Amino acid sequence: MAPTYSWIQSTDSTNRAQSRFGRTLIDMSITDRPTTSRAKEAVSVFAWVDRQHQLLAETHDLLLLRPDQKTISRCRYLAHQIQKGCRQQPVGLLAALQLNRNAQFQHVKELYCGVLAELIGVKCNLAPASRLSMICAALTQDIGMLDLQDDRLDRQSLALTEQQLRQIKKHPIDGIKILAQAGVDDRIWLTIVERHHERLDGKGYPHRLDEEQIDMGTRIMTLVDNFVAMARPRGDRPAMMPPKILQQIFLKRGDQIDPRLAKVLIELLGLKPPGCWVQLANGETAVVVRPGSHNAFPVVASVVGPDGEHYEQAIERDSSERRFTIVDCVAAPFHFNLRQLLEQLWPRLEI
Repeated sequence: MAPTYSWIQSTDSTNRAQSRFGRTLIDMSITDRPTTSRAKEAVSVFAWVDRQHQLLAETHDLLLLRPDQKTISRCRYLAHQIQKGCRQQPVGLLAALQLNRNAQFQHVKELYCGVLAELIGVKCNLAPASRLSMICAALTQDIGMLDLQDDRLDRQSLALTEQQLRQIKKHPIDGIKILAQAGVDDRIWLTIVERHHERLDGKGYPHRLDEEQIDMGTRIMTLVDNFVAMARPRGDRPAMMPPKILQQIFLKRGDQIDPRLAKVLIELLGLKPPGCWVQLANGETAVVVRPGSHNAFPVVASVVGPDGEHYEQAIERDSSERRFTIVDCVAAPFHFNLRQLLEQLWPRLEI
């Protein structure tokens, strides 16, 4: 069983937004507002994801209930937190987000997209201010269909209805209307939200733009959105294994995905991304911790033995050694103390 996360759950998106509204204002005034007097605190990568997820969920609710500049400031604050976290512990954040299997798909997806967009933007030498706008776009890319996503699509196993298809097709336009109403005038932010479903072959939506009309920020968002959507479980399918995702990304090159950016993504994540569960040649079940000496041979940490024994401590293995060769990607194992073991594998972050 993958680590569980303690963020807020709800069954109805409208009630969720209304019930959180009062507490969200309290959180903004007490805990979420950055202060110069607060002592620095070090938290695990999993606790970092918990905190940012809760802040993002509350910010989405506020955007739908009362779009204004104060809410947009929360988006920018969260984007700054993502940039700061990626500078401190990029591999650990990727692992924590890959390991996360929280049922609330949308907020985790957009947080994951924001982290990936920042890391790819750094590799592409984009300016920090441009990357900040791109992260804000990642966090709000689907705000135009948030209620549909949270309330139905995450659990729906049947084909989309005509009404759902129409709402999905127009959500980029609805999204920029919500952001503009809140006072967003950042052209990079708005352009990416509006265009993140456009395709290089001109078959995307809402405008069916040609390749030459699609900017770099939008191309990055299209890539990370495709990757994360396949990495997360949905109502109609489980999460795809990372090798299968990378294969799909490879097949979409030139049509949906910029080939140069696909290469950057594979170089960033490796063939087995951090947080990916694998089986080793000796029968152990392990999690990928970080890249190794070669893209195909990451450093892993074994948590379950060949006979099903639950290790008291995760044991690092070099997968370039024959007995620790990765033979397959697997589902998360059950372990009575899994989160505590995993928290020891990546350095803590200062917040």
